Amino acid sequence: MELLFKSESLAMSYDEDNDIFMGKWNNCDAAEKLIVGIKEYKDLFEKIVPEKIIWDLSAMSYTIPTDLQNWILNFLDIPACRHGIDYKVAHILSPDSYASISVMNMYVDGKTTFRPHFFSHENTAFDWINLNISTPIAERKASPPLLKVESLLDEKMGRITLDLNITELPEYLLDILRIINNRRFFSEGIQNYMTLTPKEKVILTLILQGKPNKNIGDILSISCETVKTHRRNLLRKLQCKNMSELMQFQIFL
Repeated sequence: MELLFKSESLAMSYDEDNDIFMGKWNNCDAAEKLIVGIKEYKDLFEKIVPEKIIWDLSAMSYTIPTDLQNWILNFLDIPACRHGIDYKVAHILSPDSYASISVMNMYVDGKTTFRPHFFSHENTAFDWINLNISTPIAERKASPPLLKVESLLDEKMGRITLDLNITELPEYLLDILRIINNRRFFSEGIQNYMTLTPKEKVILTLILQGKPNKNIGDILSISCETVKTHRRNLLRKLQCKNMSELMQFQIFL
């Protein structure tokens, strides 16, 4: 790989023969370093526009807060999807579990057109990125983990333990994060959904079916401008920033 950039906290390299662009965090332990590094990364990424990307987080010790996770998605990942490229993205996780989970958490909502995969070791990440497959090696060879469930009666709590191969840990962590996120959304989302009027629920259903404003207006005998007003009200009442977030409410229809 040819080294293209190096700072105190980030190094970037490119393998032109295999079209692999790699970002390696060296000493990222603060928000300022992360933001500066992401901006440098984006400048180089936009010049190369590679199909294969590896992020090496093995030396990262910073837990990314939610607002910064959203900034990275909106500044780097979502705009990258507009190139229309079917990216292969691999992350080599940090031994710092909280730092790793904060990175994985950015992708549980499916806001990007690509699905990153996560690995414990550099060799496994490179093996996957260089093969013409879409499923991680560990995932394809995975055997069922040993599941243990305990009831902690004194604390009125339960504990779930998974004994599994360490190479499978990243994908299981990502699945667990998705489950937690879905349960959180259901408990919070149902309260917002119940505030909608019967008419708003009908309009929401039509919107999520992909019908344009004019069709919705014709079906309900209302003007196109009225449909647009309902769309804005739905986003506000359901606390959604965009259509991608609104789509999550399909589970209530």
